[in-house]
Amino acid sequence: MRCTCNVTIAALVMAIPCLSGAQSSRPGRDANAQQTPSDMPALIKALSGHWSLKLVFEPSQETPRGLEGSGDESWHASPGGLTFTDEEAFSAGSQKIIVVGILWRDMKTGDFHAMDCSNGIPDTCDVKGAANDVVVHWNGTELTVDEKELSQGKVMTSRVTWSDITPSSFTETGYLAPAGGPFKKVMTVHATRASVN
Repeated sequence: MRCTCNVTIAALVMAIPCLSGAQSSRPGRDANAQQTPSDMPALIKALSGHWSLKLVFEPSQETPRGLEGSGDESWHASPGGLTFTDEEAFSAGSQKIIVVGILWRDMKTGDFHAMDCSNGIPDTCDVKGAANDVVVHWNGTELTVDEKELSQGKVMTSRVTWSDITPSSFTETGYLAPAGGPFKKVMTVHATRASVN
């Protein structure tokens, strides 16, 4: 996925280039770990609702002081929990980003899959990436989405992790890594539950 699970980072990287020069970090989760059949309801329970977002992008060549942004995000399940959708809209600098992510489980294998759509993607939805380049893992407390991306002519892996999930908040952290290289943190999103009017 480009930003969220559905979520979301390559759309941010495409919209705000060269964030890969950011702070080094070591995400420790294995996005290929096995999941259990009860995982989808637990994920839906953990993230459903409306959230206010505060974004912090790490310093880069284009933004030596980093960049801050804000926005909102809503997660909702389809009837029967067949899919789980994340809708985000936020601004960072002069960029206005809209991302819609769709998460689902393969009924045969039980594996999670994800696809995102964004105003930062030329074709709007990344169908090919969803089929070939996305690995999703939910361990009951953290959601991780890894995706192979082309960034500045190089194949990179973007990783977005939703962690520290409570009924009133969560943290979403975005990373980039070259093939076989270490992950570097490029953004942090602090989300707090918002009341819907």
